[in-house]
Amino acid sequence: MGVDTKAIIRKDVTLVELVNYLKAQYEDVTVYTTGSDTFFQIGFVDGEDERLMSCHFNACAKNDYDIEGILLSLSLWRNSIEIMKGICEYFGGYIIENDCNDEWYIINLEKFESAKEITPIDVFKNKVIARLGYDKLKIALELFEEYKNI
Repeated sequence: MGVDTKAIIRKDVTLVELVNYLKAQYEDVTVYTTGSDTFFQIGFVDGEDERLMSCHFNACAKNDYDIEGILLSLSLWRNSIEIMKGICEYFGGYIIENDCNDEWYIINLEKFESAKEITPIDVFKNKVIARLGYDKLKIALELFEEYKNI
């Protein structure tokens, strides 16, 4: 069993927003689809380290930790805690530095509590990403916009 650093960020953060944040901070950000439109993995390079973060856009955080939001998980080593703290500072969220204990704490409560409900278009975008890949999202949305009134 591995040890992870976990975060639960605002429930209305989209996959696109999370990827854009990571692209501003790290190199070679890649979204990996899993066959699900609620679970993705994001790879990125932090210095010399190649990292892989799991992202659960479903009720996993609520079911497992009784906190409504998006559950992120990153193997605990090197800069894991700093990476997750940065994400929580930006979006608002809870962090547990080591998932072998139960010590969650909040970072940027005001931002976390400002969450709105997820929109149908955000759900649609995740479905497009899951089926076509992150790199095809922009093209699919352009086609959707062009042909939505047919």
